[in-house]
Order: sequence, then C-alpha cells, then structure tokens
Amino acid sequence: MSITLSAGLPEYFVDQFKDTLYHVCQQRESLFGQAVRVEPLLNAEDKAFDMMDILVLEEKTGRNVDTPTIDPSTQRRWVSTTPYHNAVLFDKDDDLSMIVDPTSDFVRAFRAAVNRKKDDIILASFNATIASGRHPNSGSITWAGQSGNVKYTRTSGGRTIPHDCSIGNCSASDTKMTVEKAELILEYFAKNEVDEQTPIFCAINPAQRTDLFGQEEYTSIDYNGQKPLATGQLIKNWHGINWILSNKVVVGTSNDVDANTNVYKCWAWAQDGIILGVQNDVTVEMSTRVDKSYSQQVYVYMNMGAMRMDEDRILCVECQ
Repeated sequence: MSITLSAGLPEYFVDQFKDTLYHVCQQRESLFGQAVRVEPLLNAEDKAFDMMDILVLEEKTGRNVDTPTIDPSTQRRWVSTTPYHNAVLFDKDDDLSMIVDPTSDFVRAFRAAVNRKKDDIILASFNATIASGRHPNSGSITWAGQSGNVKYTRTSGGRTIPHDCSIGNCSASDTKMTVEKAELILEYFAKNEVDEQTPIFCAINPAQRTDLFGQEEYTSIDYNGQKPLATGQLIKNWHGINWILSNKVVVGTSNDVDANTNVYKCWAWAQDGIILGVQNDVTVEMSTRVDKSYSQQVYVYMNMGAMRMDEDRILCVECQ
C-alpha cells in the first residue's frame, strides 16, 4: 500500500497510525510501567495523595462507656507530570505505509522511545525528593530523611540492604545478588506488613542475572520447577519476587550506603509503593509542514510523572 501526499494525509490514515502506536505500546508495556500503581491525572499537572497512619482499636472496658475517637494524622504527597515529545518528518517522496505497520521500524522506534522515557520516570522516583504539604511544593520528603540511606538491621528501620550485609543468612561475602539477599527482601516487606497478595518487584542489571545463575537455589530443580541454565532465560518470578531485567540499573561511583564502594542500586518495591501519574499516555498529531517542502510531520507527545508513595514499600539492595 502506498500513500499519496498530493492532498496531505487522509484522516483515516492518521487515525489508523494513532491506533497502531497506542495498541503497540499497550501490548509491549515498558519494563516498569506494569509494576507500579497507575493513576490518571485529568486536566491537572499535579495530584495529591494522602497517606494515613495506622489505626489501633482500643479495649472497651465496660458497658455504655464513652466512644473513643481518634484524629488520624495524614501525610499529603503530590505527584506532578512533565511533558515529553518528539517528531519525525516524512518527505513527499517517502512511502508512508510503513507507519501503520505494527512491525515496521518506525512504529517500533516510537514505541521504544515512549517506553524508555516511562522507565526513566519511574526509576528516578525511587529515591527522589517528594513534594508534600497542603499545597504543591509547600514541603518536601527526602529518601534519606525516611531512613533510606540507613542499613536495614531488623531493628533500625533502615531501608538499604548493604552489599556486604550480615543479616539473617546473609554474610559479608554475599556482595552480589544472592538467595540470601532475596530472603531479606521478603523479610523487609513482611516486617512492614505489606499484604502478601501485593506483587513484589526487583530491578536488576544483567550482571545480577549472572549472579543468580551462580546460585544453586536458583538453577537446581530441587528448589524450583524451571531450568534457567537450559533456557538461558531469567526466571521472572522466583522466590516470590518479580525480577525485572534492565540496563538502566547501572553501577555508580562510591555510591553505597557507606559512600566508599561502587555498587548497583537494585530497587525492590511493592506495586502500590510507586504511583505513576498519567495526564497523557500517548498523543499523536500529524500535519503538513509547508516550510519543509510540504513534508508530513508525525508528532508524539506524552505527559506523566512518578512518585514514591510509601517508604515502607521501597527497599534499596546494593550489589557490588
């Protein structure tokens, strides 16, 4: 199928491309987009979410006693969105039929761009400073201020499993991603009373995947029903954790909790611990550029932002 541009792009063609890109993005969601709580932001750049403290019932000590009341404290957090966009020009001599083909390089490139940006937004939110208070930016909540840069020791309230941890079954020699660290991930969320039905995710680099392949508990069928060494594929749900493989998890410089060792920060989280606020998921516009030899411009726009909703549902796992 070839498209004539003598009168510009026909409306049905524009609508078909919009539908194609939208459905392709839905079918091949971003790595992190499916692992967070998604909230629509209708006609607003900011939206508030209130987190209420735990309620405790009091003992009733007699008949017809006064009804106790409590004024629960809440913490308001704001998620704000940022617009992102880009465009591609097609010359009048180009065959535009490729842009409605879901398998074309053009559609795949735009899908990848949308999904990469969505992953960037979510990944940056784990330890970002959060706007809080009655109004946007009237206060702030930092990751460090919520014991984020404190080692998890079962009693300290820390939210970082250090690369050289020595907690539970983990020893100082377990500096990489090990089954012992996976056990501590589950322990952390259980200690914080995260519902067992809430999915737990952990983002790892290919280096940590290699580390897992060196774990007998990971590769042996005595411990699981899959054969990762035979397939060479990561077991996506192992040890009760949904593992997400991403090259966006990179090693830093002296970035461990002691600020003296280069580590990968592998974030683990409960699905409701991160909110992705979406004002516009994917918007597509097409127009004729008279200043570019009447080329057809394909413009893609998205507007979203992410926020850490609850520190009890976020954990940083260091891997050397």
